[in-house]
Formats: sequence, structure tokens, C-alpha cells
Amino acid sequence: MAFYESPRFPELIAMGAVGGPAWETEVVRTISGHESRLGKWAYPLHRFEIGAGINAPADHATLRAFFINCRGRLHGFRFKDWTDYSATHTDGKVTGLTSTTFQLVKRYTSGSQTTDRKIVKPIASGFELKNSGTTLTLTTDYTLDATTGIVTTTTSRTAANLTWSGEFDVPVRFDTDDMQARVLARTPSRGILQQWEGVPLVELRL
Repeated sequence: MAFYESPRFPELIAMGAVGGPAWETEVVRTISGHESRLGKWAYPLHRFEIGAGINAPADHATLRAFFINCRGRLHGFRFKDWTDYSATHTDGKVTGLTSTTFQLVKRYTSGSQTTDRKIVKPIASGFELKNSGTTLTLTTDYTLDATTGIVTTTTSRTAANLTWSGEFDVPVRFDTDDMQARVLARTPSRGILQQWEGVPLVELRL
């Protein structure tokens, strides 16, 4: 299996996706009605379903070629989640790996509760890193690995002082090996209209 950094899943088709973060929780209910709940994951995995309005010949041909080259569930790829694809310096944080290497995360805050999401597929274009509010210069002060989400600084830094802003993708794969498209209609102006409903995607834990 491989991960395809390029091309990413077509943005316009991704815009019609339904989905978001999903947890894995085991719930056991006793005879009295009380519950015991076990959270199996420390971090959620995102799931998506594509399919609404994919019927234009050009869109269907693009999706078909993408699916064939990914060989169904075998290979992963980048996907833009239009509901959550960017971070600001408020929620764009890092965790320290060494004194000069840092993993990008996005922090989700609800009251006093916070959860950090590991960002492994940032977009290099438009990325910005700050140290205590001061913008750092790419190459001179740091480098960004857009395939892992790891920032390497040229001098030792403190993770708590580093923030970032920019966009990111979600690493996903198809969650099916079968393309089940159907012909909707044939029109003189648009040709054969096809649709593949309910295309499942699942996030990869990298």
C-alpha cells in the first residue's frame, strides 16, 4: 500500500461530503439500567460519505479514474474536509518531539476541556509559524515537512511558545473496493449522466 500526496481528492466533489469525527465507544448496560462505557480511542477518526450530485460526465470520469488508481481501499490520499480545513494562531499548536522538532496539532477547546488533533498533512502554501507572536521565516528559522506535519527549527525552541496558521488535508482511503455507479439519464447537451451514491471514506491513522 502507498499514500498518494498528489493528486488530492477533487475539491469540488469533496465539497458535497457528509461526515466528521467518529469515536469508538463500548457501552455495556446492566440489568438495573446503569451503563459502563469504555472509550477505545484517545483520538477520533474522521469518516465521510461522498455521493450527492456526482452525475456530470466530467466529475464522474475524474472520480472513476481516481478510484481505479487508488485500487479501492489499498492506497491512501489527501482529502479536503470543507467543514474543518484550517487553523489559526489561536488553535494551531505544536507538541515537542525534540528541542528542534515539533508536531503540528489543532487544539479543540470546550470550556476547560481540550483535545489536540495531530495534523500530518498541512498545506505548505500560506503556512505561517510564530514564536511568542513573532513570525518566523521559512528556511532561515524553520522548515516544514508537508507530508508529516513536522516542523524543524534551526535553533532550540519551546513548544508552548510556537503557534501556526494555515490549511491542512485529512489522510483518508476509500472504504470500499466496489464502484457501483448507475446511469441516470442521457441528454443531448450533457451526454450520459451517471451517479455513484454513498462513496465511503475513512481517515488513516498515520
